[in-house]
Amino acid sequence: MLIIIIIAMLIPMKIQYKDGGTVEYKAVLYSVYHYHAAKIQNYREGFLTGTEIRILNFTVYDNSEFVPDSIEHVLSPAE
Repeated sequence: MLIIIIIAMLIPMKIQYKDGGTVEYKAVLYSVYHYHAAKIQNYREGFLTGTEIRILNFTVYDNSEFVPDSIEHVLSPAE
């Protein structure tokens, strides 16, 4: 019985976000994020890309990075 409960806690559920293509695989014990989200950082438009793995809500792996758009468009602080 305990083995069935542990296996059930490891089966992920896929969640698709509408922020540019981020996908989350979430189970009770862990979650995996594949980022591809539109983002503005330091007044520059771009995308957050990469992978993040969390076990018991503690980040154990994170290679996400901000990739600016190829078109040089810097937003002013007023926008």
